[in-house]
Amino acid sequence: MSPAQPTRRRSDAVANRVALLDAAEQVLLRDGPGAPLDVVAREAGVGIATLYRNFADREELCAAVVHRSYELLAALAGEAEHSTARPLDALAGFFHRLMEERRHLALPLLGTPGPLPGQGDPLGPQITRSLTEVLNRGIDDGSVRPDATATDLIVTGAMLAHAQLPADDWDRAARRIVALLLDGLRARPDTPRLPAGLTRGQLDQAMTRTPTDRATD
Repeated sequence: MSPAQPTRRRSDAVANRVALLDAAEQVLLRDGPGAPLDVVAREAGVGIATLYRNFADREELCAAVVHRSYELLAALAGEAEHSTARPLDALAGFFHRLMEERRHLALPLLGTPGPLPGQGDPLGPQITRSLTEVLNRGIDDGSVRPDATATDLIVTGAMLAHAQLPADDWDRAARRIVALLLDGLRARPDTPRLPAGLTRGQLDQAMTRTPTDRATD
């Protein structure tokens, strides 16, 4: 066996995994979490046996797709954290970039499966830290209301990433919602405090419930 053959096989295996993740991402967003796995394999251009060589079951495939979405979110949150723009402008950039990339965000809210039951994605805390840093800069300079949290931004971003209307209409509506959100984040004298929201831990717990758990709520 020539040295080139193992390298080619490894390259093919990597390409197959990427193709499966790309296909699963689109199938999950289009057809929902119950879509047949043979549809994912077919759209990836591989056989079902190749899918199972890469992912043991549906949960493992979904967890891998969601993790890739978290990687993208972590990158966008990192851009906001390291931005030299004013805090609210940095957050505007985060939400506008999220809207641009929303077709690649299969997130564990609004129906898409989350990470494996009982496990939060390891990038969740990093995303929270980045967005909290931006909020804290705004709180420190007096431009952001002090009771806003990164969890508020994460939940809003996840909801905006899932179109509730035809694509063009949703883009227009979502950008208006972002403008309203940013205006609501501004610090103002005598602004009533927000009602209690979810902590990051509570959000992670909600996203790692099994479909059976959700059905019994």
